[in-house]
Amino acid sequence: MIILLALAIFITYINYFTDYLIGYETLLTKILHSVLIVLAFYIIRAIIEDIVRVKVHDNKERYTFRKTVSIMITFLVLASLFAVWFRETTGLIVAYGILSAGVAIALQDLLKSIAGGIIIFGSRPFRAGDRIEVGDIIGDVLDIKNFSTTIMEIREWVDGDQYTGRIVQLPNSFILSGTVKNYTKDFSFIWDEVQIMLVYGSNWIKAEEITLKVAKDAIYDFEDSAKKELLNMSEKYFITSYDVETKLYMTTRDNWIDMRVRYVVDPRQRRKIKHMLVQKIFQALEQEEDINLGTATSIDIMRSSQVTVNQSQI
Repeated sequence: MIILLALAIFITYINYFTDYLIGYETLLTKILHSVLIVLAFYIIRAIIEDIVRVKVHDNKERYTFRKTVSIMITFLVLASLFAVWFRETTGLIVAYGILSAGVAIALQDLLKSIAGGIIIFGSRPFRAGDRIEVGDIIGDVLDIKNFSTTIMEIREWVDGDQYTGRIVQLPNSFILSGTVKNYTKDFSFIWDEVQIMLVYGSNWIKAEEITLKVAKDAIYDFEDSAKKELLNMSEKYFITSYDVETKLYMTTRDNWIDMRVRYVVDPRQRRKIKHMLVQKIFQALEQEEDINLGTATSIDIMRSSQVTVNQSQI
């Protein structure tokens, strides 16, 4: 800053108070204006960086802001210098066009993140605390910043909806090109299923009655809350069904009867509730002599292994 100020004073002195460079007044004036422009923007940049240093506490946000300010200041300096040195309108337009294209290419990722941040804050496709899925990343939103979104990851190598411990930083540009699946916005429940396999010949009517009773008793509170939320959603969306009742569906397979219990559950409790349901259903069904869990193949393997053990004992 001191060097620029000294240079400006020196050029002013040479141009206006001496006769050393007579005939070069126009060139000296342009050089003086250029030095003053650089000096002015240098001061502006220093002021803005001081404000960012005080107001922005996150290191990543501070770095991004400083980088953005630096690039924008550079763009404005070059644009101002072009205006000083290229007086012709045609040349100035061409120069501005080339400069703008270069800046747009250099800042395309940053500009996308800024646009994505505006969309996120404006339309609110998700908020901090929501569970979302973006591409192959699933997790709970911890924080939404101007340029990025922070997510606590679930699943990945963990076989269930539980945290892996990794924190994912997504640039906000993902909102422009990707699909965001929100597990908790407006409706804080999802539907899940438990699979029960019965051997052919089992009393499937009794199995159905027992399974439904166990599931309904365990999921009753979720059903009541989910129905209330659906009724509230009808004021905002066109809802065609309010059926959240726990139900059971059956179909036939090659070696077993396939029973599926469908129920609503809090997405953050899905693994816990499924574990509890499987335990209770299995405990209830295994007490019945005319109900066999598994498949015909698994039963045959078990019988074959028992015969082998008996023969080895003989």
